[in-house]
Amino acid sequence: MKNLLCGLLSGALMMSAMPAAAAVAWQVDKNGKLIGATGVVIDKSTYMVTFADGTCTAIYGACAANKFDFRTQAAALAAGNALLSQVLTGIYKTNPGLVFGCSTSTCDSFIPYTMFPDVAGYAQVIVVGNRGSTNRFVSGDVYPGANDSTVVDPSVNYARFTLQVAAVPEPATWAMMLVGFGLVGATARYRRRAIRITCA
Repeated sequence: MKNLLCGLLSGALMMSAMPAAAAVAWQVDKNGKLIGATGVVIDKSTYMVTFADGTCTAIYGACAANKFDFRTQAAALAAGNALLSQVLTGIYKTNPGLVFGCSTSTCDSFIPYTMFPDVAGYAQVIVVGNRGSTNRFVSGDVYPGANDSTVVDPSVNYARFTLQVAAVPEPATWAMMLVGFGLVGATARYRRRAIRITCA
């Protein structure tokens, strides 16, 4: 019975010391528009996403491949799928107009990843399309100009992704983990000793 109690106590201590799994948290402005989210998981990394209206040049500092959040089509597609499945859900899935920079019926979010090779000054972007719960997609390339503004199109925005750094555990968390490991070790040692005494 004592072993069982020690095991349960140490397990509870270790579980309470472990960080909770990241969950997507929506960020909404004072007008009730979705302006971004945190905790978006893409290929085992966690990102914050922010919706922005403006030109590619203004939003990224320069409309250039080395300024974009993702550098390959595959990475931009993964980000688009995460945006659609993790952020544009619930009320934002059924009502695209609640997303910053979008109209009541359409929300196209651009995720640029490189520059169009044939014409200077045009980015290649992945489009995350949200037309409500019946028509949602992540599609291939569109080519906005570096200085074409999404402000003039009420159904288009840019989705900016920023890598989130995992929080460093606080000293109290480390202490609880050490106590938990200590109890597990003590329980294992006690069991070995009890087995030796019983078998002798």
